[in-house]
Amino acid sequence: RTFRKTINNSTSVGFVPTMGALHEGHLSLVREARANNDVVIASIFVNPAQFGKGEDLDRYPRQLEKDSELLKEVGVDHIFAPSSDLMYGKNHVTFVEPMGFGETNEGKSRPGFFRGVATVVTKLFNIVQPTNAYFGQKDAVQCVLIRRIVEDLDMDVNVKIMDTVRESDGLAMSSRNAYLTPEEREKAPVVYQSLCAAREVYDARFARGMDEVEADDLREVVESVLETEPMIKNVQYVSVDDLETMKPLDKVGNDGCVVSLACVLGSVRLIDNIVLR
Repeated sequence: RTFRKTINNSTSVGFVPTMGALHEGHLSLVREARANNDVVIASIFVNPAQFGKGEDLDRYPRQLEKDSELLKEVGVDHIFAPSSDLMYGKNHVTFVEPMGFGETNEGKSRPGFFRGVATVVTKLFNIVQPTNAYFGQKDAVQCVLIRRIVEDLDMDVNVKIMDTVRESDGLAMSSRNAYLTPEEREKAPVVYQSLCAAREVYDARFARGMDEVEADDLREVVESVLETEPMIKNVQYVSVDDLETMKPLDKVGNDGCVVSLACVLGSVRLIDNIVLR
């Protein structure tokens, strides 16, 4: 906070919050921030509040020195890399509880996750006080959540959501992709292929002059593609939700939707989504 006070109020500050283990998706957010702000700040913090029991907090990739070099190379002016003790002191008892997000399919799959995200993002925004904050569309519910926080709590921050960055074969870039074995990595593009199949159904229906598409039809085509890959051990959910609220839809009209999924390929949980409109 002391450092932030040295930045003039007329100076635009772009902020890219990360948990480290950076990939091109993160770096693309930094480049966008660099192109549109006077000062760019990035944070690296593996937030324990958003990990549940049995999740990968302890083994989540940590490479602060490498990440710091990558951020400097793409134009970050300042890096904020706090410890857990700094962010959550021994007497810390206050959390941000976003109502309803625990009822989304992602929230049901990861109890407490969105409370942890809402809390850390609120804290980071209070500390950094950015003009613009940049996030990737890959975490669809999280993007809606952050916009909701900013509006509900009257934060003076512009939330910028950027398109998901993908590998050449369509796999959404993610720090957790490092967990994939070579064989699993070879099969992983089926996740995005299943979402593309939903887009084909959506586009074809509207091309024939239909006014809406049944959400069940979109879910079924995603599931049918995923079922073709034996290495997918579990499809946790396929959701068809409103773009603004992430509430489930029965029918999809001209306003579009977001189709999202979570599945376990081998031993790795993968998430992805596609916006249809």
